[in-house]
Amino acid sequence: MNILIVGNGFDLSHYLPTKYDHFMDVMGVIAEKDTGGLPKNLAEKSIDEWLNLLEKTFQKREGIASPPHDMTFDELFYKTRDSKFIEKTKEFYLTESVEICAKDVLELQYRLELNCWYQYFKNHVEEIKTWIDFEQKIEDVLKVFGRKVVEIETLDSKETIINYFNGTNDSMACISTIELKALNFFELTVKENMCRVLSRTRDGKPFQTSTGSFISLNKRFCIGDDLQNGFNPSKFLDFLNKQLEDFIKIFNFYLELVVKKLEHRTTFEILVKSNSFFEKNENDWIKPDLIYSFNYTNTYQRIYGSIGVEYLHGFHGENQNIVLGVADLKSDSLKMIKAYGFTKYHQKLFKDTDYLFLDVFKEKVKIHKRKIEYFEKDFGDNDPTAKKFERQKIMEVEGKLNLNISIWGHSLDVSDQDYILDLFSLNDDIDRNVRVTVYYFDKTAKFSLLNNLLAILSKDKVEQWMKNKWLCFKPNPEIKFLAQESSDVDQAS
Repeated sequence: MNILIVGNGFDLSHYLPTKYDHFMDVMGVIAEKDTGGLPKNLAEKSIDEWLNLLEKTFQKREGIASPPHDMTFDELFYKTRDSKFIEKTKEFYLTESVEICAKDVLELQYRLELNCWYQYFKNHVEEIKTWIDFEQKIEDVLKVFGRKVVEIETLDSKETIINYFNGTNDSMACISTIELKALNFFELTVKENMCRVLSRTRDGKPFQTSTGSFISLNKRFCIGDDLQNGFNPSKFLDFLNKQLEDFIKIFNFYLELVVKKLEHRTTFEILVKSNSFFEKNENDWIKPDLIYSFNYTNTYQRIYGSIGVEYLHGFHGENQNIVLGVADLKSDSLKMIKAYGFTKYHQKLFKDTDYLFLDVFKEKVKIHKRKIEYFEKDFGDNDPTAKKFERQKIMEVEGKLNLNISIWGHSLDVSDQDYILDLFSLNDDIDRNVRVTVYYFDKTAKFSLLNNLLAILSKDKVEQWMKNKWLCFKPNPEIKFLAQESSDVDQAS
């Protein structure tokens, strides 16, 4: 059986703009689009309330020409940091069919301005180069909160809260500027005008006070919305989760309004380098029997034809179930307050993605292992009968899985280590004829892929798989783009 496992590199090999940079560059251009300006009182309403008002406004304008705020593909990508890639996209796809209407532009502007995660990522746009970096930035926020949550939760009065965030004459604030800046993207604190105690007499009475603007906890994250009742970490986490889901909706908009609309103006052929020339490979991944996708797109089906695809991290669309999160919670304090909604495994279960990976084959391995146990009990170690040898041969055949697995465009990062461990356990007890080919973009990518496997599987297992030729690395297959007949182009448009 031939199985293809695809990551984002598969889409990029087909010049679809699904890199993190592509997405953020386009969102930045949309946010800067001159649409007359958003209301100044944005904080007074929720995103849903603003979108309802926007909907009513456009309903009233029905029959009247929409404002000239539509955005074409060229306008969306005119500030891209990956201009050569986008030129290729324009060469191979009907980019003129991509246009975001005025209403969608305005909706995205509201969503972007009111989304804390987008504002946080935008502030770190130069540091975040890949979707793995993106996941790391989510983890960075959670780590800061995990370190500080116990301290903040123990603050039991307005005075202790103010001193914690501002310090006193005798001490520094109990939270660093960097930590506070990270959490303040998510509105943890506000500035308030109040009188604070700087020092007290020996009997505890205020001795020195100061009136002014001080940093204080946001009341919305306190029990009963009252500072005196103390901090409620669950309310803050619920807000972070809601904001992350709203960010996912923004990303889904991008996939729906841009990537999905890119109809190819060429036909595609996949070529595998063999010796010194290129030839078609008719056996393995060109005609896979099954695809496991870590992407949210259906690129293989769109270009090469319908085939069974299991979307491990969800799929975009009206009923999207996109998974964006961290591999696991490393902080005991985060586990204590059940911050599992940020983990991929929680999201996969909650959103009901195709999260089962190689389960049919793992079950076959279990069944075969049980048969071996029964066989050894029945025949023992010293039974020389022909019946035993005949049965042994049959069992050897039954134990083969006969899987050719190609991995194209996946980073093999630790964030997906559970899948990687499952895959490389299939030959653990005996050689079940599972063969894995990992495709790489360049030597730097190969170096990173091997590094990631060594970190997850250990040196001994990687050496065993490569020595036995169960695992090999090959350069990315070539994509050959062939001009379609004019009638095909007309039909695609």
